[in-house]
Amino acid sequence: MRRLPCRTAPILALAGVVFCAPAAHASPATEIPGYASRHWSLADGAPPDIRAMARTRDGFLWLGSGDGLYRFDGLTFQRIDPEDFDNFRSRQVTALAAAPDGSLWVGYAFGGITHLKDGRLRGANPGKPRGRVTDIAVAPDGSVWVSSWSGYGSQLRHLVRGRWDAIDVDGPLMRMYRQRNGTVWIASNPEVLRLSPGHRAFDVVPGQINLGPAFQEDRNGGMWFFSSDGLQRLTPRGFVPTGVGFGEPLGGGEGARSLLFDADNLLWVAGNASGLATVPAGDLSMDRAVVYPAPITTLLRDAEGTIWGGAPDGLHRFVRTPVVRYSAIKGVRTGIATGPDGSLYIGGDEGLYRIIDGKAKLILKSGLLAEICSVSGVGAYALTYRNEYLVRGSTPTRIIGPLERQREFGQACASDPDGRIWQAVSANGMYRLDGTRWIKDDSLPPATTFIATGPGTFIVNQPLRMLARVHDGKTTPVWPEGKGPNSGKGVGFVRMLKQMDGETWIGGEAGLARYDGRRVRQLSARTYPWLAGVMGIVRVDGHYWLISAGGIIRVARADFEAAFDRPGASIPLARFGQNGVIRARTETYSANDAAVDAQGRLWFVTSTGVVQVDPSRLTPEAGNMPVHVTALEVDGRGYPLAGARLPAGTTRVSLSYVGLGLADAEGNRYRYRLDGVDEGWVAAQGRRRVDYAGLGPGTYRFHVTAATEDGPWAQRGATVSFVITPHFWQTAWFRLAVLAGMVLGGWALVRWRIRLAMQALRDRIEERVAERERIAQDLHDTLLQGFQGLMLRFQTVLHLTAPGSPARTAIEEALDRADDVLLHGRERVRGLREDAEPKCIADTLRACARRVVGDTLAWEVRVDGPEQLVGAPVAEELELAVGEALANAVQHAKASAVRVEIHHGRDRLSLRVVDDGVGLPEDVRAAGGREGHFGLTGMRERIERLGGAFGVANAAGQGTSIRLSLPARIAYR
Repeated sequence: MRRLPCRTAPILALAGVVFCAPAAHASPATEIPGYASRHWSLADGAPPDIRAMARTRDGFLWLGSGDGLYRFDGLTFQRIDPEDFDNFRSRQVTALAAAPDGSLWVGYAFGGITHLKDGRLRGANPGKPRGRVTDIAVAPDGSVWVSSWSGYGSQLRHLVRGRWDAIDVDGPLMRMYRQRNGTVWIASNPEVLRLSPGHRAFDVVPGQINLGPAFQEDRNGGMWFFSSDGLQRLTPRGFVPTGVGFGEPLGGGEGARSLLFDADNLLWVAGNASGLATVPAGDLSMDRAVVYPAPITTLLRDAEGTIWGGAPDGLHRFVRTPVVRYSAIKGVRTGIATGPDGSLYIGGDEGLYRIIDGKAKLILKSGLLAEICSVSGVGAYALTYRNEYLVRGSTPTRIIGPLERQREFGQACASDPDGRIWQAVSANGMYRLDGTRWIKDDSLPPATTFIATGPGTFIVNQPLRMLARVHDGKTTPVWPEGKGPNSGKGVGFVRMLKQMDGETWIGGEAGLARYDGRRVRQLSARTYPWLAGVMGIVRVDGHYWLISAGGIIRVARADFEAAFDRPGASIPLARFGQNGVIRARTETYSANDAAVDAQGRLWFVTSTGVVQVDPSRLTPEAGNMPVHVTALEVDGRGYPLAGARLPAGTTRVSLSYVGLGLADAEGNRYRYRLDGVDEGWVAAQGRRRVDYAGLGPGTYRFHVTAATEDGPWAQRGATVSFVITPHFWQTAWFRLAVLAGMVLGGWALVRWRIRLAMQALRDRIEERVAERERIAQDLHDTLLQGFQGLMLRFQTVLHLTAPGSPARTAIEEALDRADDVLLHGRERVRGLREDAEPKCIADTLRACARRVVGDTLAWEVRVDGPEQLVGAPVAEELELAVGEALANAVQHAKASAVRVEIHHGRDRLSLRVVDDGVGLPEDVRAAGGREGHFGLTGMRERIERLGGAFGVANAAGQGTSIRLSLPARIAYR
């Protein structure tokens, strides 16, 4: 609705402020057609008195306010103070400009300028500050223009390649603006000055300026100027008035205005005492101007197309949207019917409206409208609680209802493909209009809602009782009973029936279904919550549009078809309607709340009224949202994001992040991943902080990316790395030291165990030697001595017998035999003592070879290394083993020569018996012996009992090689 501008004469400027400025406590929610608005007040943390705005390349919005510089990320405001404190620097920020390198220039009411770069805000004055900074402009090449105004003179300063150039200006420098072509314009009361690129002298532009001056360049490069004298086109030759004006500036003579052209070429004028004003740039007239009671003083349009408004009461945001509320129809009562010419019919509190060319016209006044339906080739049919009307174009014709005289009125209506009108009257049944007479069709059951899908074919609905197809009087349930794939299912309370694309679309509280007369396919709201309460659906080219409890939804046709074929498949969608504020109706029993007009615009009946969606205003979803990690904290203490090293013992880390898609920051989604902790992306939805617990020492890399509510993920996310410092016992060198200690300890334990085993074996051998010596001593001291005494007794007996007697002869023979036995016993005792002495193994084995081999074949014993004596028991075992090997060579090998090799090593005694015979068969060598023969087995067991090693192999060329080895501690004495 257009509002008259507040016009005041200069003498009544103060009165204009008093009577035209909005009250401070008034609601700042400003509804501008084609824009969704949001306001952050001081209670929301917004700074007061926002006078300048800029958005830097990193995506943050910067606000210059009466309380300093603030950074805004879409949800929170953060004050940024300069690093260098200056008592003479004002808190009031009056100008901001974003540079191509991502830095920000900041101007103050006094104290000059600062420069924000790489996160550090520092003073950047080229000299002594002069007056109030009114504007800052940064050229694409990075050069900077700064204008300042004081009682001691005005100055324009230009920074080029690190050097400042100052140009003095006569008179007050109220505003400065740099045009895209490099021309600089200055409002200096009472005239406008123009500085051409590369010049230092100003050209005076003929004309007068007034209070609250502002410049703006349009999309075609044309310059516009606004002051209390109104809007004027600015040319080098002077001003061209337009007749558009909005009174005095907000704040009186010191107030400033701001101009802006949006994507629809609509001119916005902020800073008026009467409020924010808009006027189409293509039709500059006060008849087309609209004033909104919002005290906005400065405007900014960012790269996303979002318009920001700074005001004394906080921050305003206006997001361009294809959704436009249509306020011409109040209190919607019906769904939408479509006429044959593309016009639309909607019933409201005041009556029936016809919409054509986007404009609504009241064609039937009635406050009792109950239902309307489309009539093929005619227009619409309207039901009220008293009368019924057939509408052709914009002309309604009164029709007497089938039971109107009984004061029973129709509940629902529909027309079939032949254009005949059908009506359901409560529980009385279905009626068909034949000329002016209503005929009841008893083949059709009573219905609350119904549609005609073909000749003699209807879909009838009795909510929560029956949904059926009736064809030629035969009723078939849409969801049949039984155990089939579609039996016993439904979409809850059915509210919408619509014939489209040859199928019946069924919208219910619990989902959406499609029915082709044979089978039904459905999608559940449990899987797709946005399909709850579908009240209307249309198809426009390759997309379906629907209105539901989830808002206004757009789905690609191919994605919808795929989901109906495979329920549960993901459905990418776009959602419209101001963050869920616009939703489907909930109180109606029947609905057809979506339609398309002749111009291709979509119309929806919603819980908040009629809404229009203009597809031409749709913008593609961009995947270039800036994403930043904003904080890294441990136990509430912040750490730098670059090269952070966290203290030893840290186990819990908190990370904060933000996606700077500011058009709908409340709906932004996030996902994150910490390498080494998360297996994949973790969905965070709208949360902008994550806490990790149970972390250990090491290097971590955190990734985060963002997306709008229904858009693609940002092409480039944010990444930050940090290191948790270990305690010394958590370091790699400490672990290596512990591991080395364990290995050495294990090795020492094994050596100790081997040493114990060797010592035990050696002790057993020593025991064998000691046992031999004991036996020899016992035999000598007892048995042989006793035997000797016995022989002396027999000698005495011999002298007592008569010479020549048989007894004497027998005794002499016995004594001779006893001498032989005694001699043999003494030799055995001497042998036991000699066998207990260490031996030269080479001599032992030579004797063995002479005994076993003899002259049967050639043999030799070779000795390598310094010879050492071998313990007697070990030498005996080795002799027996080598003897067995030599015997095998003689008996089985068919050898011509055999060789015994002895190697006296420092750690081992090694022996090798090699012949040149036929060698061992492979199976015998692999098995370690021949079945039924125990020679090789006995050798192995004999050597292994001594703790040694035994091996059999074929000798090089031919023959057999038998290896025996013993540890030195066992072998040597």
